[in-house]
Amino acid sequence: MRFAIFSDLHDNGPALTRVLRDAERQQADAWICLGDVGHNPALYRELQGRCSRCTFGNWEVSGLRRLPADVATWVRDWPARLPLGQVVCCHATPDMPEEATTTAAAARYMAGGVGWSQLFPRLHRDEEARWRAFAALEEGGWCAAFHGHTHIQQAWIWERNGRQRLRSIAGPAELTLDAQGPTRYLIGVGSAGQPQDGPQLRYALYDDESGLVLLRSL
Repeated sequence: MRFAIFSDLHDNGPALTRVLRDAERQQADAWICLGDVGHNPALYRELQGRCSRCTFGNWEVSGLRRLPADVATWVRDWPARLPLGQVVCCHATPDMPEEATTTAAAARYMAGGVGWSQLFPRLHRDEEARWRAFAALEEGGWCAAFHGHTHIQQAWIWERNGRQRLRSIAGPAELTLDAQGPTRYLIGVGSAGQPQDGPQLRYALYDDESGLVLLRSL
């Protein structure tokens, strides 16, 4: 199956339309949103109508109470992590606490005084959080995590064939996951609505049979 994985719309409806149309042209079979849709209920309803699977972002946690009841009922149960076989999808990091497994649970968890950067670190800037994310992949048995939140399209690759090496590549790019090997990947899909690495909208295509990842730029 080919998945279109996008994040951080931030209320940009025209951008969502462009990304979904491009994904259709690329023969995507399913859509996954990694959160930070925004505050516009119409965008949530569009995603729900497409049977999209979603993970919550910080916007969903902070804005859950402001969403209409019908939308909030759906969004409150969005998971922190969405496993897809050998990979996992999340908003900021796969390293999420058990107390924040859903949007509603995360809102309660943060009400206890947890800082936003603690639950939603920016992996391109926070080296310690990056290594905790790699550790979460090992613990979960995943070879890769697709994430948003940074608004930057960038993959971190931890190679462990012989001498260990950590390297990064910026999108647009193409890579093939080695699901059976020791290499681990943190793949920032970029922002589909408010990119911070240029004006182009960004998202990823992932083929779970071949392991092919395409970091797309529109």
